[in-house]
Amino acid sequence: MPSERYDEALDELRTLFGDMMREAEDVGYGNFPGGDPRDFSPDPECSTGVEQANHKAACEAWDRGEQTQHKGCEWLSPDLHIMRTPFGLGGYVMRNPWAADVAERIERILNRLESP
Repeated sequence: MPSERYDEALDELRTLFGDMMREAEDVGYGNFPGGDPRDFSPDPECSTGVEQANHKAACEAWDRGEQTQHKGCEWLSPDLHIMRTPFGLGGYVMRNPWAADVAERIERILNRLESP
């Protein structure tokens, strides 16, 4: 029969798993943050036809294996940055592969500890 300390450790692992899952993927709205253009969706009300066409072309190129890095915000100094909006404003997903890997490992540990 599991002890109280064991249950507390499991609860802490569950909390850690939830924290890592939140770090693995973050959803936002604004300018394209850079990286994979397929993780961005232009807002039709806040992007021009040209920006939407740029986005479509970038996604098609990425699908063909032409993984060109499209820059979002570029910091030139602590006080100066350039905002690029090649695709207008829209929704995006920022992925953290390291956090996703850690979350997956914690989940495997939890599954082993919680199985009969």
